[in-house]
Amino acid sequence: MTMQAKPHSLRWRLSWLFAALTMLGFGALSGAIYAASASHLARKAEAELGRKVALVSGLVQEAASTGDEAAMRHKLAEFFAAHDDMRVTLFGADGAVAFQSSGDPRRAPHLAARFDAPAGALGGRVASGSIQMDRTQDEELLSGLAWLLVAATFVGSLSVCASAFWLTRRTMLPLFDLARQTRELGAERLSGARLSMERSVEELMPWVDEFNALLSRLDGAYRQLEAFNADVAHELRTPLTTLMGQTEVALRRPRSPEALRSVLESNLEELQRLSGIVNDMLFLARADGGEIARASPPASLREQAITAVEFHEAALAEAGLEARVDGDALASFDAGLVRRALSNLLGNAIRHSDEGSTIALRVDAGAGCPRVSVSNPGAPIPPDALRRMFDRFYRGEEPRSGGCGRHGLGLAIVAAIAGMHGGRAFATSAGGVTTVGFTIGAAARKHDADSRRTARRDLGEPTGEGEARRAALAEFEGGQPGVAGVAN
Repeated sequence: MTMQAKPHSLRWRLSWLFAALTMLGFGALSGAIYAASASHLARKAEAELGRKVALVSGLVQEAASTGDEAAMRHKLAEFFAAHDDMRVTLFGADGAVAFQSSGDPRRAPHLAARFDAPAGALGGRVASGSIQMDRTQDEELLSGLAWLLVAATFVGSLSVCASAFWLTRRTMLPLFDLARQTRELGAERLSGARLSMERSVEELMPWVDEFNALLSRLDGAYRQLEAFNADVAHELRTPLTTLMGQTEVALRRPRSPEALRSVLESNLEELQRLSGIVNDMLFLARADGGEIARASPPASLREQAITAVEFHEAALAEAGLEARVDGDALASFDAGLVRRALSNLLGNAIRHSDEGSTIALRVDAGAGCPRVSVSNPGAPIPPDALRRMFDRFYRGEEPRSGGCGRHGLGLAIVAAIAGMHGGRAFATSAGGVTTVGFTIGAAARKHDADSRRTARRDLGEPTGEGEARRAALAEFEGGQPGVAGVAN
């Protein structure tokens, strides 16, 4: 079993990051201060040593000119007595020590400078000299400065870490509040429940807006699901109630075979209606699941429209209507699904057309996106109803009777078929003419010949190309497994 990694804390990560950056910054600054101080003290010591060399050289030269060696020794001893960090040494021509001040001999010299006396000065008793400077005090000062800078760096870093932890926690309070609001959300509170912030945070507002948009979509989907469940229950309850009622009545007393046959025939009609609803629901579920239509090589959409008209010839004649097919376009599509969509559109147009009018089926090539539409003269459709035409189980007012067997899924199936072909459904109503149709995009999946034959066999179609038209008519007359329903 894979162990889930423990989530890390942004507060601690940011706090330690700030502390590390502060330590790096303070460390660099402290190093610069230390280096500058050391350089300054070194230059100061060298300058001081240079002045002492000049002083001693001057005294030696003065003594060489006056010949007063005792005065020189006295002045050197008196001057360097107050500078125990320095020691002057004079050497004779033979290298022997001619004079040495009283500096602390236990201190190691850190800085030294040599100089030469004038030739033959003081009878050769002083030929050269050196001055040694002890820099122990400078080292102690630099050592103390280093420890002070190190302590300041660590204390400053820890202070910044604590301050950053407090600031990040305070800054992230809006996130905690958003988390609390999200935790309180539920399916029963989606309606009107949105995330809000007392003070808008620029970096969080895009996230809040997107989340609220998601909540709006979820609210709409949840409402649609509730309405859908209610519609399904309503649609299934009516035939089930009819079946139970007729069966109970038939079982109350003995009946003749003819009466029982009539009851069974009526029950069969209700069962067929239930089967149609279930098959349509399964088809829409597959479409919602992202199923893509199996597409054949480019074929004529006009041929499919003509087939749909031929199938509805009897219904057209009964309603006193005519139908014509205009235009043509080649496209890759699932012939069975396209015929079904056209049949649903044509059946819908027959029910809503004015008597004696002509229904127009038009096929347009479009800009690489073929378009199929069915137009019929009739009463205009209100905009609200027009927007809901492709909703499941939606049925507007029907001017014609005989709506038995229609359960409001026909146009929803048209929209699903359009989506499976990478297109969309559309509807317009203006000037006494209503036009409903769909487009075919380029999202249909391509299959080889064997896959297409398998698909036709699943739909009950013969695989011979010479029987295509007859197979299509048989498909309309007998119905497709799982592809039921031709009306909204």
